[in-house]
Amino acid sequence: MKQRVRKIERILKVQQHLQREAELRLSKLERESHEIRNAQEILIHTMNDHETLHGLFVDVAAKRLQVLSAQASRVDTAKTAQKAVTFVRAMQAKRTEKMLSGLKDDERQQTEKKDLVAILESLAGRDGTSFP
Repeated sequence: MKQRVRKIERILKVQQHLQREAELRLSKLERESHEIRNAQEILIHTMNDHETLHGLFVDVAAKRLQVLSAQASRVDTAKTAQKAVTFVRAMQAKRTEKMLSGLKDDERQQTEKKDLVAILESLAGRDGTSFP
């Protein structure tokens, strides 16, 4: 039983590590999405400022805006997929935690039963013990 508990504990550590890794990937994608949105806002603000460009770089800025939009779309798709992966990893870790808790409870109960049987045997084995 103890060996099984140790195995489940190792599995839990691995699953928690995978969960943290998935959360880090998700946060990286969210940060990247935020950076793209900021770049889009800056570019739109720059395009709206008529004094800065004087119409010379409008085509280049529009192409850059399209590229940023495509990147944002890809990142949003990846974020959605990563959220699903993160949720699955979290659920796996939670199920393993519950399994480990159940195994530890079973192990504790078995130990208590063995201790109780040992106590009862030691009491029954005494000479001169009188039971009312």
